Amino acid sequence: MIKEAITDLVPITERLKSQNLPIFLYGMGDGAEKINSYLQRNGIETKGVVASDGFVRGQVFLGHKVISISEAKERFGKLCLVLCFGLEGERSHFLKPLSVEHTLISPNISVFGDSVCDKEYIFENEDRFERVYNMLSDDKSKSLFLNLLKYNITGDIEYLDIEDSESAPEGFYRHSSRHIDIGAYDGDTVIEFIKHNGSYLDIVAFEPDKNSFKKFKRNTSEIRDCIGVNAAVGQKNGYIHFASGGGRASHATDDGDSVLCYSVDEYCENTHIKANGVPVGSIKIDAEGMDEEAICGAVNTIYRCRPSVSVALYHRSSDLIELPLLLRNHCSKYSFYLRKKEYVPAWDVFFYAVPKERE
Repeated sequence: MIKEAITDLVPITERLKSQNLPIFLYGMGDGAEKINSYLQRNGIETKGVVASDGFVRGQVFLGHKVISISEAKERFGKLCLVLCFGLEGERSHFLKPLSVEHTLISPNISVFGDSVCDKEYIFENEDRFERVYNMLSDDKSKSLFLNLLKYNITGDIEYLDIEDSESAPEGFYRHSSRHIDIGAYDGDTVIEFIKHNGSYLDIVAFEPDKNSFKKFKRNTSEIRDCIGVNAAVGQKNGYIHFASGGGRASHATDDGDSVLCYSVDEYCENTHIKANGVPVGSIKIDAEGMDEEAICGAVNTIYRCRPSVSVALYHRSSDLIELPLLLRNHCSKYSFYLRKKEYVPAWDVFFYAVPKERE
């Protein structure tokens, strides 16, 4: 199935090399630097850097004076724009008409590292991609999985336009036990959880970034039995180095501030925080690159409580196969689903493991 679906697709690098249009980086910042390095490694020359009309203020980026798309169009005509930033929800809707007027290509470079889930990588791991595809329990998940692979190869945002793909499987919320939120940010995912589950026992939410944690405390102050923990989550208790940047810019690093780190298993066995013996009904993991470590540190809780589990699959290019297969090893008699929020590039992609008795 995988091979047949992607064999005839033209990869991003070949699409760009075949362009007779001037190629511009569209956007600035860390993402643009990473994409520019990717293009240079593949021998692709760019004409310059553009920004949306109204965002040009005399900036210079990567040695280029930043110009507006309108100015670039006036000077060069039709353009090839390489998207270098992320847009969520309705804010991304202007990209469709823009992609009609110009050629728009959106490379999906890993949030961490500079690897890509390209055609070569998929063919090298074809058997493992097939295993994940065959694990998925509904057509929506399978269609999304194939479209994510097609998008990763081509950079065509049409493949991200999947109707009603973001809602979690209903069984994920169906319990009256503890919910654990790893990577709680400003409380948005806790607020989303209580919309679907009003009968939970309590909520334990981990957020290592100090500024995000302050927002979390403010935004969840009226939510009953919500325990906020200003800490990271990994494979074992201890301390890690953490770079605070707010949202996606925050991540574990080799330097930076030292922050407390828990494992789910050790946290849930610690009697002084009223956790011993408390059943866990669901675990949400969006740990900004520490997702694998978070799963490994929760295996005893998974075996003991059989919770629903969701994990983010967009931080590294290998996440689409490594994390589902890792969860499958620890989740017996579960159904598996894939969902994606409305986002360009393919961020906020989540894999769900739901006990079959909840369906």
